[in-house]
Amino acid sequence: MEKLIFYICTFALISFTVGAKLGSSTEHYNTCLTENNVSDDDMFTVKGVIFDIYNVFLNESEKQENIKKNGCVLQCILEKFGIMEGSEYDVEKMRSETIPENIDESTKLNMLKGLNNCINETKDLTEKCEKSFNLVACGLKSKFLVYFDLIFQGVNITQIADTRFISVL
Repeated sequence: MEKLIFYICTFALISFTVGAKLGSSTEHYNTCLTENNVSDDDMFTVKGVIFDIYNVFLNESEKQENIKKNGCVLQCILEKFGIMEGSEYDVEKMRSETIPENIDESTKLNMLKGLNNCINETKDLTEKCEKSFNLVACGLKSKFLVYFDLIFQGVNITQIADTRFISVL
């Protein structure tokens, strides 16, 4: 019974988090929306990105336009955190800011592996908004898989989830 309650609480936390808009949990969200002339309605949800929902409901031109808008807001947020400058990453800062400290080495290595994979997948992209969106989308999918695996191992992820960056990367 205890495990059932634990799983329900954990899934409730994840459901709440993945329903949030990309980047909305950061202090720079509203500033970056304004700077990029993007509305909150234009932003995808974390869930929408993790499960590629925008690919289903938008035609190709709408999809590209919304990916660009989302990417530009995300690039602005990442730049304000010092993780990006233009279309270039500060890889070490990205690693230190997006991997929670209070996790075991195995989980940390899995997260680093996922992050490194995302960096490698996006490193040759030159357009900063496209690069930012693809980096964040890849990072969210990677972290989601790691957290999902931890849940089934019985780990209480509410104590390790880094909520400051969960909606960014």
